Amino acid sequence: MCLNSEEEQVRKQAFFHLAKRSFFREELNLKLAQKGFSKEAIDKVLDFCIKQGFLDDQKLTQQLVEKIRNRGFGSKVIWYKLSCRVGIDRSILQQVILETEKNQMGCLQKLVQKKAHQIQLLDPKKKSQWIAKMLRRGYCYDEIICCLTEV
Repeated sequence: MCLNSEEEQVRKQAFFHLAKRSFFREELNLKLAQKGFSKEAIDKVLDFCIKQGFLDDQKLTQQLVEKIRNRGFGSKVIWYKLSCRVGIDRSILQQVILETEKNQMGCLQKLVQKKAHQIQLLDPKKKSQWIAKMLRRGYCYDEIICCLTEV
C-alpha cells in the first residue's frame, strides 16, 4: 500500500488512538479532523482500518450494551446512555438492543433473586419502592411484575 506523507501521518495518529482504546468511526474521524488532516486522507485511512478490523461500530456497540446490561440496567437506560454518545449509529444501537433484549429478562431475574431477601413483597410500600427503582433502571413495568410473581 503506497501512502503519501499525509496519509502516513493520519495512519500513525489513528493507530496511536486505537492502541489506547476502541473508537467508533465517526469518533475517530473527529479526532483526526481536529488535528487538521484532509478529509480524503482521513477517509482512506478509516476505510483501511475498517477493512483490517481495527474499527467495528457494530462490535463496539454490542460490547457497550452488554457492559451496561451486566451492570443491571434495562433497555431504556441503555438507549438513553448510548444514544447521546458521539459516533454511535442509532440504527445499530437499536438493532443491538433488540437482539440483546431477550437477555434483559434473565438479568432482571438475577437481580430479583440476588435482592430477594431485601425485597419485602408483603409490605406494599417497600414493594412499590423497589418497582420504582427498577423502572428508573430502565426495565418495563410488566417485566418487573412478572419477575416478582416468580419469587
